[in-house]
Amino acid sequence: MERNEGLSDAAANLMAMWQTRTGASAMAVELAAALLLATALSDALGFAGASFYLLVAGVPLTAAAGLICFAKVVDAMNDGRMDSLGRLQATLSALLVGAVVVGAAIREPSVESDKVPPSATAILTFGFALLVAQALIALVPIQRKRPKNVGADSPFLSLDG
Repeated sequence: MERNEGLSDAAANLMAMWQTRTGASAMAVELAAALLLATALSDALGFAGASFYLLVAGVPLTAAAGLICFAKVVDAMNDGRMDSLGRLQATLSALLVGAVVVGAAIREPSVESDKVPPSATAILTFGFALLVAQALIALVPIQRKRPKNVGADSPFLSLDG
């Protein structure tokens, strides 16, 4: 009879990643990047109307991703920890939501003409820069304190980031 000793290593790593700033940030960056890449492709093909609707659909998507980042900061504060990188990540997410809203607003008048305004391309570039910054922040390792009752030779899994 096999003894179940908890989560497998892969499942524990996946759960730990999701619970950390890195996991939430990675999801936020991936979703927003897919949206902005689709918008850039639509721009390149000359479909300003499709680009506008992609960005309109992206407003709640990027807002939800930003709220996930913000929730991780609030959780850290409630645990008595200071997560400066998490705060920066949440701020960048808020700026990304703003960039998506402004990008959609700039594109709206050109929906019928299928001409992408140069300022819309600039805002899209700014959104990509924000995503790169978020991705780089997500790569920064998180330092966790080992509880006093867990020895150095014992495995330690922290679910709080």
